Amino acid sequence: MAWLGFVNGQHKGITTWLALMGKACLLMLSLLLASCSGTLNTGKALCGPNGALRVGLIDPREGLDASSQQPFANQDIENFQTMLAQASQCEVRLEPLRSTDRARERLADQEWDVAFLPPGLTAFALQQSAGYSPLRVLSVNQTSRASILVLASSRFQRLADLNGARIGLLRRGSLTGFYLPLYNLHGLSLNQVTFALNYTALLNMLKDGKVDAIAWDNSQAPASVPVRSLTTDTHKIPMGALVLSGALAKANYLPFLKSLDDSSGQMPAWLGYAATILPNQQELQPLKAIVESVESWEMPLDKQPHRVFGRKVGV
Repeated sequence: MAWLGFVNGQHKGITTWLALMGKACLLMLSLLLASCSGTLNTGKALCGPNGALRVGLIDPREGLDASSQQPFANQDIENFQTMLAQASQCEVRLEPLRSTDRARERLADQEWDVAFLPPGLTAFALQQSAGYSPLRVLSVNQTSRASILVLASSRFQRLADLNGARIGLLRRGSLTGFYLPLYNLHGLSLNQVTFALNYTALLNMLKDGKVDAIAWDNSQAPASVPVRSLTTDTHKIPMGALVLSGALAKANYLPFLKSLDDSSGQMPAWLGYAATILPNQQELQPLKAIVESVESWEMPLDKQPHRVFGRKVGV
């Protein structure tokens, strides 16, 4: 009997040892798989106040038409969401948006913890009321300059001639298509402001005689109709940015950021994520001041008259 008890004890010990070894092997395997699929974040989880990480995703290139804009393919979105989850060690709620106006509302209401933004929305996000911090550059075409175009045959010769004219703009949130054109039209009374989703639509409105002048970005392909510029803004257009909410900027976000940097080669190419490159705060400040100034004015309504008036900062 004693001998049987000894055998049973030995059997139980071996079983326990095998179970422990099995768990250890499973743990090592999971770590290996995580490291193969992306950089493993061993730091503390980076989550938003509601327990999940809310992420906004906007194409950093402003005003592209549907044929030029990279579609948010389901597989790309799933892969990107998985990458963000691995980096943050948190449930990720990813929201891709094409509308700069809706994205601006999300930022104003602080509904995103992390956001990938074009230049205009980056400048908006840095306002004190929004409270975001820029962490990484999203590369865009550095030939961008904000202009106001008219047809080559137009009677308008100077910017001041546009008093009483019909103007086409991009939606609120665009730097070259909304904020800078309005900034340069300050003091004028416009007969009508009409909004479009992209520069191609604006150019078609100008060609069809629906507006007298349009906002334009000089990085766009040459216009398909004869046009001329009444003015070109001299401010250098900064790049877009990855921004972090004020609450998360106070947390330990460095492991999250390092994981994204290490996985940057797996990100969508059109996003232009520049690993380890910090946004140039000096370049951002003038545009931030302009956006804040224009945002304090009365906003134009679609297809309505509008007087461009309010406190204008000199930068």
